[in-house]
Amino acid sequence: MYPKEFFLEKFRSDETEELLQRYATVDLADEAKEAILLLLKSRGIEDSKLQPLVLQARKAAYRQTKGTNECDFCGSSARFSALLNEGQRFCGKGCLRNARLLEVSEDISKEEILSHAFSIKNGTCPECQQAGSKTEVRRYYRVWSAGIFTQWTNRTHICCHSCGRKKNLGSIVFCTLFGWWGIPWGVIMTPAQILANITEMFKPLADPTPSDELLQAARLDLAAKLHKKLAQKASA
Repeated sequence: MYPKEFFLEKFRSDETEELLQRYATVDLADEAKEAILLLLKSRGIEDSKLQPLVLQARKAAYRQTKGTNECDFCGSSARFSALLNEGQRFCGKGCLRNARLLEVSEDISKEEILSHAFSIKNGTCPECQQAGSKTEVRRYYRVWSAGIFTQWTNRTHICCHSCGRKKNLGSIVFCTLFGWWGIPWGVIMTPAQILANITEMFKPLADPTPSDELLQAARLDLAAKLHKKLAQKASA
């Protein structure tokens, strides 16, 4: 473990915005956090001004781009027919909306998000309306190809274990029928996506506590409600 003095020297030349972004968005050791706070204080940023600036830095992080052909929200391929918005690339309107909702979610407390996530997990499955197993965020993987064009996706949906396995099975059929017909990526990605679906199908049953993905889903749901409330208030 490095001492505080090491981080003071390491971060001293950083711009104030870089320090705020690092403090707000990076998982740092306590010594690194202390060093950043000292540097910010030496630049005139007192404790009373810190939290609003940290909140602003967290929101700004959602506007960053990966600089690749992948969706800046979900990571799926967005090489073709990408939706571009303010320098970011998305694979569809849903991902753009979710990225903007994450900004709004920074105004919601962690306790409220956790409580909502437990409510979703212990409720009925949104797809089959049954309460037999815990509801969770589950992944399914697809790929389709046509000649030199290949697109692969990594999607999530909230459902019970049984509905999740059915979705994975359907995705395996989809990949088998439509994935192979592209060179070279169709031949490469089709078995990879099929294997990913099989792996997802045989994951153990959901833990009693919400996963990180379910916490994010709860965050987005609350953010959508908050956004709607703010929009109604602004138009009133």
